[in-house]
Amino acid sequence: MRSFLIALSLLALLAGCSEGNPNGAAAPVLERAVSSDSPARYLAYQHAVQLDVEENRVAEVHQATLDACSAAQAEQCVILESRLGSGARIFAEIRLRAKPEGIKSLLATLGKQGKIASQSVTAEDLAAPLEDAAKKLAMLNDYRTKLEALRSRASGDIEAMIKVNKELAETQASIEEISGQRAHNLQRVNTEILSLSISSTEGKSPWRPVARALDNFNEDLGRGLSGAITALAYLIPWSLVFLLFGWLGRKLWLRRKKPAP
Repeated sequence: MRSFLIALSLLALLAGCSEGNPNGAAAPVLERAVSSDSPARYLAYQHAVQLDVEENRVAEVHQATLDACSAAQAEQCVILESRLGSGARIFAEIRLRAKPEGIKSLLATLGKQGKIASQSVTAEDLAAPLEDAAKKLAMLNDYRTKLEALRSRASGDIEAMIKVNKELAETQASIEEISGQRAHNLQRVNTEILSLSISSTEGKSPWRPVARALDNFNEDLGRGLSGAITALAYLIPWSLVFLLFGWLGRKLWLRRKKPAP
C-alpha cells in the first residue's frame, strides 16, 4: 500500500458496503490449497551424485542422460545446465529438474551406467514462505475486492476515483509479485533438482599424468619452440643496443686512460 492513511480512509468508507461481497471466496480457496498439503509437501529436495565411468564413456553417459531427461516428459524433466569437458581432463556435468518419480528413475539408470562414488540429498523447508504468501494473497485479494466496490460507488468523484485506481494498481502489482514467488516455491516443492557430475575412473590412476604428458608432447613441444622464437625475436634488438652501448663505453674508457701529452 502506498500510504497507510489512504488505505485507512478507503476502508472507513467501505464499512457499509463490505457485506455481500461476490468475490470474497477467492482468498479462502488459496489458504485451503496450501494448508491441505502434508508437511512433506513443503520440502524442496536437491540431489548431488558423483558418477565414475570409463574415460571413453564419459560423453556417451552424458548424452544418454540428456536423452533420458528429454524422454521423461511425463515427469516434467528439464535440463537446467549441461557441460562436457575434454582434453587433459574429461568430465561432464548435468543439472536438471524433474518430478520425484523422474529423479528416482534417473538415479536407478545411472547406477547401471557406472559406479556411484558419492550421493547426497538436501532438503529445504518452504512451509513458512508458502503459508506467508497464502495469507498475504488472501488479504490483498480481499482488499482489492473492497477497492473495486468503492470504485463503483465513487464514480462521480474524480479525485476519489484517481486515488482508488492508483491503490488498485499497486495492490494488483503486489498480488502478481507474491503469486509469482509462491508459484516458484510450489514448483520447487513439486519437483526435485539433480546435480550430476561424471568423471573418469582412469583419471585416478597414478600413471595417468605420464600418459597425458606423452599424449600432449607434440603440442607442448610446439608451444615451447614458439616461446623460444618469440624470446629470440625480443632479444636480438636489445642485444644490438647493448653492443652499441658497450662499444661506446669502451671508447670513452680508453680515451680517459690515454696519457696526457
